Amino acid sequence: MRDGIREKLLDSIPALKECYEPTVPDKSTEKPYAVILQGSDDKQNNPTSYNRGIQIWLYDKRLTFNTLDSLMDKVIAALDLQTIIEDTGESYTCVFNGTVGDDFADEEWDAITRGLNFNVIALHEENDSYVDAWAGAVAAYINNLINIPAYPSEYWIKNFAAPSVLCRIIKSNLSPATLGANRVMKTIRCHFVSKDKSMANKLIDTVENQLIQDTKIPLDIEDRRYLTISSIREDREADPFTVGQLSVDFFRLENIKRKNIPVMNKIQGRGSMKE
Repeated sequence: MRDGIREKLLDSIPALKECYEPTVPDKSTEKPYAVILQGSDDKQNNPTSYNRGIQIWLYDKRLTFNTLDSLMDKVIAALDLQTIIEDTGESYTCVFNGTVGDDFADEEWDAITRGLNFNVIALHEENDSYVDAWAGAVAAYINNLINIPAYPSEYWIKNFAAPSVLCRIIKSNLSPATLGANRVMKTIRCHFVSKDKSMANKLIDTVENQLIQDTKIPLDIEDRRYLTISSIREDREADPFTVGQLSVDFFRLENIKRKNIPVMNKIQGRGSMKE
């Protein structure tokens, strides 16, 4: 992973002389350069699954922080929500997560430094090929509507695109509706990710408004089965990776399948039928 990030930075930022592992540079190393630190894989109790922390430390001559500001902007542009594809075929997407503490001036090395935090999420993808039909229907509906990748899954994929949306089931409920049918209700949470928050809000607007107009979406068009919308809630300040911004309650009636029920073979009666 360090090799892929290194190549991405050097290809994108000609001003960088080199990207090193922590033990390589010394005070005579030509500046500006970057040092890449790779953290541990941490299990998360949310759709990001496993996260790996990546720190990029920038070193420049001890003159002005303006050049360091410029380098930081270029590093963020090169890595944040960008999918990196290595020669081995491995691919992953980095997410910028702020700076590491304060800037630091090292007099001995005659350098100024700044650390940047990135995360690589969904590092160990879940090997669950099952896709809930309702989540799949919502993902297909969104994809057809706004033409961005939509993932019907409980977890993000490692090389997710931006913009994109994750559709996952967060609640399911079954209750009797009639003697012959149950009412099935599921809440689907939609996570909208974009490099620009205003663009993410625009995508949410489009999807939400269309859902309100349609009142239902196709589950299986050939069988004429649909999901009816019960309610819609949104929180645009929610974290798009871990929480999600749009929640939609869907329901449908499903026939009760009964087993070992006596079958009526014939009917016997007396008298006559009158109109």
